[in-house]
Amino acid sequence: MKVREIMTKDLTSCEKDVSVRHLIFILDSAEIPNMPIVDEDNKVIGYISEKDLIKAALPGYFEMLHSTSFIPDMNQLSKKLLQIADDPVEKYMQHDVIVVTENDDDLQAADLIIRKGVRDLPVVDAEGQLVGRLKRIDLLQHLL
Repeated sequence: MKVREIMTKDLTSCEKDVSVRHLIFILDSAEIPNMPIVDEDNKVIGYISEKDLIKAALPGYFEMLHSTSFIPDMNQLSKKLLQIADDPVEKYMQHDVIVVTENDDDLQAADLIIRKGVRDLPVVDAEGQLVGRLKRIDLLQHLL
């Protein structure tokens, strides 16, 4: 089966000059954990997740979590997040975006999701324009 038959036709995205503050608002409102970044032609040029934002606010935070002596300080995270709140998302987005095309096979997409450990993938057409997203739950519903 092709990705276009099981994907979610969700075009929620933002452009690279959107502020971190606004991105967090969009992620929260749309109840999604990540966002494709598109250019003026709706072509996917990047990707950013909640995890990327935490890493941007506190570099090394995830590594410190594995330390037995680490006690999280949410005030520090809040202060750092406020410092980057007005920065454009371009500064923190991933440039190497893993995408699938609407004509890819479902097994190819499932393999990518599993191997890369991602929740979802942007789906693009032949021109690289965003046409949807393929979520893990889409695959599970398809397999059921």
